[in-house]
Amino acid sequence: MPESLSGLGLGGAKGRYLSLCALYLFIYYGFGAFAPLITQYYESIHLTGTQIGLISAVAPIVSIVAQPMWGMICDRYQIRKTVLILTLIITGLVGLLFTGVSSFVYVFLLYILLSFFQSAVVPISDSLALGYAKGHGMQFGDIRLWGAIGFALAAFITGLLVEQWGPHVLFYSFCLAFLIAILFLRKVPEEVTEASRFRVSMLAGIRDLARIPRFALFLISSFCMMGSVNANNIWFSLFYQDIGGTIAGIGLAFLLFAGSEAPFMKLAGYIVRRWGLELTLLLSAIFCAMRWFWYSSAPSTTAVIAMFFVQGISVGFYLATAAQFVRENTPASLQVTALAIFFSVGGGLGAMFCNLVAGWIKDSFSVLAIYLFFGMITAIGIIPLLMIKFGRWKQISPDEEVQASQ
Repeated sequence: MPESLSGLGLGGAKGRYLSLCALYLFIYYGFGAFAPLITQYYESIHLTGTQIGLISAVAPIVSIVAQPMWGMICDRYQIRKTVLILTLIITGLVGLLFTGVSSFVYVFLLYILLSFFQSAVVPISDSLALGYAKGHGMQFGDIRLWGAIGFALAAFITGLLVEQWGPHVLFYSFCLAFLIAILFLRKVPEEVTEASRFRVSMLAGIRDLARIPRFALFLISSFCMMGSVNANNIWFSLFYQDIGGTIAGIGLAFLLFAGSEAPFMKLAGYIVRRWGLELTLLLSAIFCAMRWFWYSSAPSTTAVIAMFFVQGISVGFYLATAAQFVRENTPASLQVTALAIFFSVGGGLGAMFCNLVAGWIKDSFSVLAIYLFFGMITAIGIIPLLMIKFGRWKQISPDEEVQASQ
């Protein structure tokens, strides 16, 4: 019997597992309080669509540099928990500073600072969870689904609070959630193997990863897929209001959307075991593209809410399997670095591009046109996944693939 099932009967093992789940719950509660409703704050201080796009794009730009840096620090010195504690504290406190500013310049500068430290949170927490899942016979999605639950609860609860007391309340929720997450992080085990200890420069690590065709193709796909998904978190509130929704309705929508990710993350484990990672990722991208094209047709708010489960199929499947794909297709000595590069390209470069274009589209055309663009770029991202699944690059040991290319 896997240790994930048998070991949980023991107090220590159960406590570590529950702490890891709680860590995800509160980290993504912070994200859920911030991302879906930050546009309401921008609107309250009268920013234009282009200014919103520029601010939203700065986080990805910073993460392109910062995430590989954080990853290399963690891989080299094996201090993932220490770095994560530090970045959670600073990110939460910087979030509070937004309550005292109201001009574009100050918001822009604060967002740069927040993005630098926040960029470490997801890759490091995913690395900890992936190591634990592998060592205890679990699927990563079984842990990651708690992040979806936290995000859903935060979007709904914070939406109600914002409607009652104004957009500044989201920053207090954001900071508090990150500080609570630290309490659970202390009990999370840090799985470190001898294979993961190494001494390599950042450029050498990136060079070795770039020589793995399956990983390079996946980065191209993540640029398109993750770019549109992350940008949607910023622009959805304006889209929902544009088709007749309310601020409270935005919170309800995110509750259902993000809440639907949890069961589909659980289902993703079954699909991966039966049909493989590649097909699961491909299915998620296809549903994601269909969703954005549908949004561009101005559906009713009732229809958008009724089809909430589409996010579970698209985003839920992807989040449960993308990090696992990276882990299984990169050398063990570059795990955190590879995850950091993945998030830099998808959640970073891709989100930057999508947010900049979306801001221009809003000012020049309409919010609905933003989702037509999202659909088009996601459809482009399906092509690399098709090449991974049906092309000539079969999966071999990532370490062997790097050696073969040298």
